[in-house]
Amino acid sequence: MARRRVIIAVASGLLCAMVAATPARAQTAASARSAVASGLGVRAFGVFEWQKMAASRTFDAVTDKTTLSGVGAGAEVHRLWRNVFVRASFSQSKETGQRVFVFNNEVFKLGVPVEVSATPIELAVGWRFTPFSSRGIVPYLGGGALFLKYSETSSGDERSDQVHETYKGFAVFGGLEVPVWRHVSAGAELGWRSANVPEPGGVLEAFDEKNLGGLAMRLMVSVRK
Repeated sequence: MARRRVIIAVASGLLCAMVAATPARAQTAASARSAVASGLGVRAFGVFEWQKMAASRTFDAVTDKTTLSGVGAGAEVHRLWRNVFVRASFSQSKETGQRVFVFNNEVFKLGVPVEVSATPIELAVGWRFTPFSSRGIVPYLGGGALFLKYSETSSGDERSDQVHETYKGFAVFGGLEVPVWRHVSAGAELGWRSANVPEPGGVLEAFDEKNLGGLAMRLMVSVRK
């Protein structure tokens, strides 16, 4: 319950920051425009995200949810050539559930607690467009490689029963960045992750689901230099 209160507080703070970015802050919008035209730049950011899992039946069976939420961080280097940027980022989501057995698409709960953890790591390249409107809003698009560290663990598990794997795939995303105050910005981002499981077993195999990616939505706060 405490974790959920923290998550709600963070999300509310991010939304308030975006609403607070009014046209009256003309110097903030102007600084965003001048940043696009200037030399090399760096942006560091923190994120709160939700991911609607592509393997929705599997996660619903194990955790009673089809969406994972988590927090993360990353950094970008801007204007490598014109408006091109590169990004490195990660996030982590954890959820508790219980082990299940699936027979003829019917789920049988086994009563054994399990913790599911997903840590997507993205290495991407993208393009930032020219700021528009009096707020200096900057749209951008990008995509790149995804490395998903995935685990399933239960207390008392034998080592052979635990899952610790890294899956490769890709990620694409697009978003809007809104200047808030001086070098601080808030933003929102929508993306898609694909992380294919070459040889799925257990519940994934039972439901014929092979993708541990999904539709991701992020709220972001960033500091640029």
